[in-house]
Amino acid sequence: MEDQGNRIAGAGAQIPERLRAVGPGWHPLLERLHAQLNVAVPGYRVTDVSEKLGGLRIHVTAGAQSVPDAAMALVAASVTEAAATCEFCGAVGQRARKDLPGGWIKTVCEPCHADWSVHKILIVSGAVRRRSL
Repeated sequence: MEDQGNRIAGAGAQIPERLRAVGPGWHPLLERLHAQLNVAVPGYRVTDVSEKLGGLRIHVTAGAQSVPDAAMALVAASVTEAAATCEFCGAVGQRARKDLPGGWIKTVCEPCHADWSVHKILIVSGAVRRRSL
């Protein structure tokens, strides 16, 4: 299901308007990518920023032009960096499954994995929410 922040921002958005779609651990790398894309492709737009199966998904457009290879390389580098960055806190992480049969997959560090697996933390609208159990 698409995050409400993604639907509100629409296809004419840039990365800062789409940060709510992913956890705060990935926000710094996306903000850095935004700055880099503004230099490489002024006026770029994103049609998707999301997390799927523990990975970062970013789809960039440049209007009627094609997105330059250099800009696509920046996106690919950010996706690779996110694959080793906890989506909750930004620490070094890896893809892991929740400790349940058929559990969700996210990129998490060990401390966040422990809390996430027992539903103590979750990501809502780009922020970590803590639950008391």
